[in-house]
Amino acid sequence: MNTNSLKTITVTFCILLLSGCKDYIQQSSALTAVNLQPVLTFSFICILFIPMLSLLLFGFSFFKHLKFKVNLQKFLHGALVLMLTLAWLIELNLTNSAQNRLDLVITLAALAIQMAVVLLAFISLNKQQKLYNRAKNFL
Repeated sequence: MNTNSLKTITVTFCILLLSGCKDYIQQSSALTAVNLQPVLTFSFICILFIPMLSLLLFGFSFFKHLKFKVNLQKFLHGALVLMLTLAWLIELNLTNSAQNRLDLVITLAALAIQMAVVLLAFISLNKQQKLYNRAKNFL
């Protein structure tokens, strides 16, 4: 199994977990008795700052070499999985209210930005690798 299919399976699994398990798990009284508000707040802040950091690093990568872009890909994929995990954690532990729905919309927007950055970085890396291979094979 190659790494691309493993990443696809992981992202699909995280999206499935994020989509519909909240109602079944939150019905237990033991889960709602724990006060996780500081952890949830920190998770929400992380979800908001990760796309900003990713955009900054992606912009910086235009001036760097190919090896930096390969390492950046690893960071971006890991950050996306971390964001999906944190979003799932937040969604499981929040009750259903209008304020929490706004948080969910902001979280989904941050996830969409992160996915777009991952896709753009992948395209940029492939383009630069093709150019490098052409130049290497030309000589």
